[in-house]
Amino acid sequence: MATEVTLPEMGEEVEDVTISRWLVKEGQEVSAGDPLLEIATDKVDTEVPAPASGTLLSIRFSEGEIVELDAVIAVIGEATEEIAPASPDSAIADDESGQPVSAGTAGDLTVSHLVENQYAQRREVRATPVARRVAAEAGIVLSAVPGRDGEQLTKGDVEAYLEEARGASSPEPDAVTGEGAETQGEATSLDDSVVPLAVRRLAANYDIDMRAAAAGRPLGTLSRQKLIEFAREQMGLTHLTAAAFDHAPAKAGASKGEQGTELKPAVVDSAAGEQKDKGETLVPHSRMRQIIARNMVQSAFTAPHVTTVHSVDMGSVTGHYQANKAVFAKQGVRLTLTAYIVAAVVEGLRAVPAANAEWTEEGLLLKHTYNIGMAVALPADATGVGGLIVPVIHDAGDMNLIGIARQVADLAVRARENRLKAADTQGGTFTLTNYGTSGSLFQTPVILQPQVAILGTGAIEKRPVVVSSAKPYEASVEDYLAFRPMMDLALSYDHRVLDGASADAFCAAVKRELEDWPGSAQL
Repeated sequence: MATEVTLPEMGEEVEDVTISRWLVKEGQEVSAGDPLLEIATDKVDTEVPAPASGTLLSIRFSEGEIVELDAVIAVIGEATEEIAPASPDSAIADDESGQPVSAGTAGDLTVSHLVENQYAQRREVRATPVARRVAAEAGIVLSAVPGRDGEQLTKGDVEAYLEEARGASSPEPDAVTGEGAETQGEATSLDDSVVPLAVRRLAANYDIDMRAAAAGRPLGTLSRQKLIEFAREQMGLTHLTAAAFDHAPAKAGASKGEQGTELKPAVVDSAAGEQKDKGETLVPHSRMRQIIARNMVQSAFTAPHVTTVHSVDMGSVTGHYQANKAVFAKQGVRLTLTAYIVAAVVEGLRAVPAANAEWTEEGLLLKHTYNIGMAVALPADATGVGGLIVPVIHDAGDMNLIGIARQVADLAVRARENRLKAADTQGGTFTLTNYGTSGSLFQTPVILQPQVAILGTGAIEKRPVVVSSAKPYEASVEDYLAFRPMMDLALSYDHRVLDGASADAFCAAVKRELEDWPGSAQL
């Protein structure tokens, strides 16, 4: 019996995924648990294992396509087994002209007529060429159009169906000039609501102008493939279909700028994006870089950022670390200084609960679990820029130091090896970014929405510090200089939630925990 392949549990924060790459082709044998394909979400890339052994009989979605979470993406079974055709919820049907038509669309027209009729039982339909063209441009199948028994459908039959589908309040379709006529002003141009949901999501995610991609044709005729091809050729987003469209030749020639100015033709290398005649190289943004950019801009325009900085003497922590790293190693745990900082952050959140919260218009949503996101830098690409991913240590408040250290090491390794699961990046309530590992002393990190704050930690370095038992502003003969391992904490916080006093109270609690280690921390 055939086994349907569906997506694994992705968590509440994920709405859909993109098919990145198929690792197995149709007709190939697979074993249960073998990687079948790679998928991508806004937060993580991961592999989907085969749920059963057998032959991959059918692939329902192509690379680069956006897939709903409950979709059937493939079928595995015996090599000789016959499988049922794809259902409306898990595949893309073809209209009479061979153009893909997505099942998931929005708008009254599609809900009441198109979705209901697109996947109706196909029958042999006799229709005039213009009738077929009008139906294709409208995104409907001819088998859904009521016709006269034994007679071929005409343009008028299709337009009458569209008129009924729209209802009296919808705009009428444009007139077709005649049979075989070219579409100058575009006949039967449907309302934008007929654009499939998956197509609209793809356009929104990558800022693609759907009207430009349609090139004068009705938006209802846009498919994912057409949109992706437009993004590749006109916007340089070659990574969207790097595998699916490798056979497509690179296009070069004159193009129009934003103001209609003709740009000089450039010889473009489709793989690297190199514009050779300008002495410049255009490197298309990776999907991760686009996501980072979108999230950072959103955060900057959502929360009023303020940053407060505190210096911390890490002498107690480094002493404990040197004395215990071998002990932890014998238990199979790699101890790092990050584990100490995570433990101290938990104490800071306990001292200032508002720092572990989310701003809503109704009120401040306090979180009662401490899920600490840990920013992990990924290897740099040819441009010298890498990615950034934030796996989450869930329930860090319930862990002792060895439990936190185990989580820190495990998540960091799996992040760099691209083995994180969707759940590993979800549910964070506060984020820690340790830019000190690259030698930076001080940065002003950007809050990861919808969290309230993010703590950055700089490099630990020895500095001359005045040691005194007197008040800081009072001179004392007992004062002396000492060289101490110092680190700067930089807390960026949402000024809608925290003010200077509460932000400093959080930093003071973290500072106190680190300088008096082990303090109240669980060992």
